[in-house]
Amino acid sequence: MPASPLAEWRDFYVMIGTASGVIVGATFIVASLAANLKERMLGLRGFITPTAVHLGSVLIGSAILTAPTLTPELLALLLGAGGGAGVIYSLVVTSRIWGMNLDRSDRGFYALLPILAYAAMAAAAIVGMSRITQALEIVAVALIALLIIGMRNAWDMATFMITRDRDK
Repeated sequence: MPASPLAEWRDFYVMIGTASGVIVGATFIVASLAANLKERMLGLRGFITPTAVHLGSVLIGSAILTAPTLTPELLALLLGAGGGAGVIYSLVVTSRIWGMNLDRSDRGFYALLPILAYAAMAAAAIVGMSRITQALEIVAVALIALLIIGMRNAWDMATFMITRDRDK
């Protein structure tokens, strides 16, 4: 019996899933550093929680994609649901933070890039119905993008917590 195209990606998903799990742990440390901020709720809802969600999406997506009995139909369903939910969630986050005084890179990494990554994941669901190899490549790019977004945003939050003026 020939190996499924997904079997060739197993090590890749194990690696990025592990990386995202480690960074999720670090994000929880950043969240504990934020516990003394007055504007804690906006920070949690606008920055820390979305970062944990994006990294968690990589972790969960990687776990699903390493499942030994995943069929193309189930993969398309899960990608469509996850990608669609991610787009909606990212739009909600964007509406919360868009009016804030953020620089261009923060707007990109906290708002725009997650929307594009989740939209790519949803698109992979459609592509996967006829071309599974191309769908797996799209998913890989989307998950790597979410991992990079999560790493960058976790670092951004950590440096903010360390360098902020505690007297303000």
